[in-house]
Amino acid sequence: MSLATGTLSYLRFLAETVPAAFEVPYCDAMHEQRFRDIDADGDLEQARGWVAWDDVFAAEFDPTTLVSASGHLLLRMRVDTLKVPTVTLKAYTEQAGRERARAANRDRLTKRELDALKLEVKKRLRKRSLAKLQLVEADWNVQTGEVRLLSTSKATATAFVELFEKTFALKLLPVGLRNVLWLRGFQPEELDRLDALEPERFHLIPA
Repeated sequence: MSLATGTLSYLRFLAETVPAAFEVPYCDAMHEQRFRDIDADGDLEQARGWVAWDDVFAAEFDPTTLVSASGHLLLRMRVDTLKVPTVTLKAYTEQAGRERARAANRDRLTKRELDALKLEVKKRLRKRSLAKLQLVEADWNVQTGEVRLLSTSKATATAFVELFEKTFALKLLPVGLRNVLWLRGFQPEELDRLDALEPERFHLIPA
C-alpha cells in the first residue's frame, strides 16, 4: 500500500489546525522522532520513527520542501521488528544446552543455567538476523486537516497515531461519514438534515 506505487487502501483521520510558521518546528520535531536502528545487543524488539519520503535510510527534513504547493505533507513512518521466533529460539537453546552439559560431563543443566543460556542464544541469534522492515505512508493536507493513512491495519493505525500526536502535538480523530461530507463541503444544516433521514426499504415485503 503506497502512494508511490499508486495502490490506495487507506484510513481517514482529521488533525487539529496547524499553527503559523510550522515548517521549521515540524522538521525539528520529525528529526527528534526519527527512526533509529534497533540495537541487536539490547532487548528492544520493535522500533519506529520518521524517515525521508525518498530514502528509508535517511531522516533529514527540509522546511522549504516539507509541504507541497497544494498543501500536502507526505509522511513516511518506518517500523523495524527484530524478533527471534519462539520455535527457533527453543531449538537453538536446547542444542546449546546439550553441548554445554556434555562439555561439563553432566547429564543436563539446571533451570537457572538454561535461563541464562537462553539469553545468550537469543542475543547471538539477534545479531545474525535482519530486522523486518515495514514502511507506512500518509498524506496530510495541512489546509483541510485531512490525513489519509495508507493502511487499514488497526495495529499500524494505532502506532501511527501515537507517533503523529507525539511528534506534532496535535490530536488525530478517526473520520466517519459526517466528517467526510463536511470535508467535501457540506454545510452543518445539510448534515443535520441527513441525520434526520429514515432508512428506506428497497426489497419486496411478502404480502
